[in-house]
Amino acid sequence: MYPILFSLGPLTIPTFGIFALMGFFFGSFVIWKRARETHFSEEDIFDGILLVTLAGLVGARIVYILLHFSHFGFWPFGWLSLLRIPGLTFVGGLVMGLSMLNYLSRRRHWDFYEISDIFVTGFSLVQAIGWLGAFFSGTGVGRESKLGFVFPGYETPHFPAQLIWMVGCALLFILLWRVEQRYRTYEWYRAGKVSAANGFLTFSYFIVLGILQLGISLSVGTRVYWWGFPADLFLGVCMLGTGVAGLYRRSGRSLTDDRIRLYDFIVLGIRKGVVTIRQFDRKVKGIDVKARKS
Repeated sequence: MYPILFSLGPLTIPTFGIFALMGFFFGSFVIWKRARETHFSEEDIFDGILLVTLAGLVGARIVYILLHFSHFGFWPFGWLSLLRIPGLTFVGGLVMGLSMLNYLSRRRHWDFYEISDIFVTGFSLVQAIGWLGAFFSGTGVGRESKLGFVFPGYETPHFPAQLIWMVGCALLFILLWRVEQRYRTYEWYRAGKVSAANGFLTFSYFIVLGILQLGISLSVGTRVYWWGFPADLFLGVCMLGTGVAGLYRRSGRSLTDDRIRLYDFIVLGIRKGVVTIRQFDRKVKGIDVKARKS
């Protein structure tokens, strides 16, 4: 692993920093490409990318400090020194980034779900590249495993959870990119309406992230507990629940209507089953009577 890409006198270039810049560049390109296909102006999109990125970095750093406050303490210089004491938390960045995006949507009269569908596609690519950088820098490792690698700062092999995240986020990016033009034709999502509502990509993003979080938390091991509950599992459940609930709500479906449909489906199925059994029973009895007569 290479936590430091190279050093030139007092200047030190961390590997993760280079991958983070690459992720920002390629993620911004994806957002710009998707946005230019709609009614958003390039100036608004570049402003949005910059503000959302800054808000995400602040949120990611704040949550990381809160989770490791015993290490930082009341040391403002340490809070701001990303090079000397690196550390970001994805969930904090996601919440703050989407909050900034929501604020911009209100100020500029955007459809929040339309713009968030564009941004989450870029987010997934940023995550994939960022997790690859985390692997090379030796951060975000899993629990001890014979199938792992010896990362910097560890004496025994640890499971490369970063690679699982990288592959998962890369596949998520491909999924969001491919279904962007297709989900409007999904009958189950349109729920009989003429057009499908925006937000499909946003909540699909949350669903996949939640599944990844739940699966990878088993390989990482719990490091932080919230109110006696493993933080990794808690976040996974929250993201998955948010995705499922949001997707259902954006589809425009009604719990009352779906409950009636489900009830009718079950009752109809039972009735058909009973009729089929009776017909089969009569057929068997008829064959038996003919056999006796012969």
